[in-house]
Parts: sequence; C-alpha cells; structure tokens
Amino acid sequence: MDIDEIDDPHHKPDFRRANGAPQIIDAAGKNQRYSRPSGWGKELDDENALVNWKINRAIEGVAGDPALQARAAAAKEDDRGTWNELREAAINAGRGDQGADIGTALHAMSDRWEDPDDDFHPGEPYETHLGLYGKELERLGLKSIHVEVPIVNHTWRAAGTADRVFELTHDLMDPEGEILPAGTLVIGDLKTGKTLTYSAPGYSVQMAIYAGGVFYNVVDDVEIETPEINQRWALLIHLPSDRPECETYWVDLETGRWGAYLTQQVREWRKSWRRGDFGLADVVSPSVVEMVAETFDLEEADREWVKSNAVWVQHRLDQIKGHPEARKRLQILWPEHIKPKELRAGTVSTEAMLESLRLLSRVEAEYELSFVTEGRDVPTGRDAPDPNIPPSQQLSLLGEGE
Repeated sequence: MDIDEIDDPHHKPDFRRANGAPQIIDAAGKNQRYSRPSGWGKELDDENALVNWKINRAIEGVAGDPALQARAAAAKEDDRGTWNELREAAINAGRGDQGADIGTALHAMSDRWEDPDDDFHPGEPYETHLGLYGKELERLGLKSIHVEVPIVNHTWRAAGTADRVFELTHDLMDPEGEILPAGTLVIGDLKTGKTLTYSAPGYSVQMAIYAGGVFYNVVDDVEIETPEINQRWALLIHLPSDRPECETYWVDLETGRWGAYLTQQVREWRKSWRRGDFGLADVVSPSVVEMVAETFDLEEADREWVKSNAVWVQHRLDQIKGHPEARKRLQILWPEHIKPKELRAGTVSTEAMLESLRLLSRVEAEYELSFVTEGRDVPTGRDAPDPNIPPSQQLSLLGEGE
C-alpha cells in the first residue's frame, strides 16, 4: 500500500495503543511497545515556568469552586486517582485548558486549509491566522506532500505522527549557507502555543526522531516505502493561537539527535537506579582506603581495565567503520597521540583509553549508532564498580565519602 492511500486528511488512522504507548509489529513479526516522539526530550525541557503556570491556574480554579474545595477536603492523602482527577479539574476550572483547546482546533483547521479539495472558511479570527500560515508557506516555497504521517524510528524505539513532510518548490538556503535545492524533502512541524521558549529542546528531539524514521501503515501494521528526507535540518512553524503571527525556524537535527541520545541515557540511568544496579553507598574511612591500596596493585588493575575495554572498543570501531559519515567524523576528531593499533591491543595508557571511550560515545551519539554490548562484561548490583572508570579513580572516589 502506498502512503497516499492512507494519507486522508479527513480520516487519520492511528497506531494501536496500550496505555497511550504506540504498538508496532517489527520485522520479526513481534509486537513491540514504543515511546511517543512527543515524549522524547521532556527530560531536557525546563518546565519550571509551565509547572508554576499550572499551579496558578489550579489555585484560581479551587478558589472559585466550592465543590472542588469540598472534594479536596474529602480526598484521602494516598488516593492517587482522586488527586489526579482533582488536579485536572482545578486547572480546567482556572481556564487552564482554553488556550490549548483553541490551539488544537487551529492546528486541525490548518490540515483542512491546505487541502485543495476542501473549500474551508472557518471565519474570524481563524481565517486571518490561516491566511498568514498560507502566505508563509508561499514565501518559503513549502508544499505539504504528507500531512499527519505515521512514522516509526527503530533506533530510538519511538513511533508517532509527524505533522508535515514539506517539499521545497524552490531553492532555500540553510543556516550554514548551503543551498537546499528544489525538490528536497524536510520534516515540518506546526506549533500553535503562545511561546516556543520552554519546549523548543523537546521539539528538536521529536523532529530528529521523525526525520530518521520510516513511514508506517498503521492499518496493516507494516513499514512502507519512505522517501529520502533531509537529515540535517527541519522546519518549525509557529502560528500562535492568541495573536495573528506566523514565523518559521530552522531546527538543527544534529542537536536533536544529541538530545535523543541524552534522553536515552537519562532513562537508562533511572532504570538502573530502580533495579538497584547502583545507589547510596556506605561511608568508608580513609584508613580502609589506605589498607586496600597497600594490598591492591592499582597499576595492574588499571592495565587489566584497559585490556578489557580494548575488546569493547574494537567492536565499537567496527560499527563506526560501517557508517561512512561517522567514520569520517571519527577520523577528523581522532587525536594523534592515540595509536589505533595500540588501542586495539590494550597497550595504551589509562588516560588514553578514557579519552577514546569518550570520543567513541560522542560520535555514536551524533550519528544515532546503537549501543554496542559485544565485548563489554558489565557487573551489576549495588557494590559493582563502574566499568567506565579505572580502578585507581574508583578507589580515589571511595575515599571522598568520608
């Protein structure tokens, strides 16, 4: 089935979901639960202002609603379900959802506005907003060839619906001065909120995930042919619902992929903490550290650490070799004082191995390469040492607990 067969602006089938999470069928025919791209990068957002705004609206809502006051007084402290409902009701009572509802409606109107077969006239003030949106598309030479298209990204295990895939109808210069020729396809996103200030980091991550994914037929649960989409830049159009403005911004997808990597690391860290792989440790006196140091050959331990990591490094280098752009990037960044042959043999210094591990992580993040597990024997548990830190440094950190 071709994408055009399911790309109907009036009826948009969605992913199967379980508790809100999209479900897909992978290449092996197994059902997989993926994250939503809109949720990626939330760990990077500064949401203090948004949280304070919600609290203010909730206070406003409770203050003007005796029924909410009574329900709050009756709720048990440990009744999470009731308190969740009360929070939402308080925010709504404080008119906290009105702007969001209007923005959502304006977003839906934009789909109809771009449909050449839909003679759509919503009236004011929306006619003015959408007119500005149409003029911005015309100014930049943007044509929406796909609207609300389901996309799956296996690298980040995320699946969702991208707002737009734009085709450039004329050449356009990117922020680096390069010309994107007519016919180039770029991921596009339309935002109708009052400001982009607080959520821009998450938007860049979300768009990077969409740009690096594949089109997906949510009816038959299969991947479908995906056109080549620009992997360097995307376009974010801001059409605020509270005022007649429309502005377009370039989104750096390399920054977005970096954010996706950082988000992934934060999530893995949290999972490891909950599993008990690490956590709070007992305070050890300096005398114990000195005693361990006297009976433990730290230089030999560091040499063994370097040798064990050399196997892991080899597998990571093999992966990067298979990616031409990542390989070129690594060659540019590689320090002259670290000899690859010595690194593979595990004969480099502890400092050189640490530097190499950090550099490999940087390149893997930039090009969305998967985490390499081959050659890495990682102990787990509360007292397990960190495999990324040499034994001598771990012993030094141990003494700092006093």
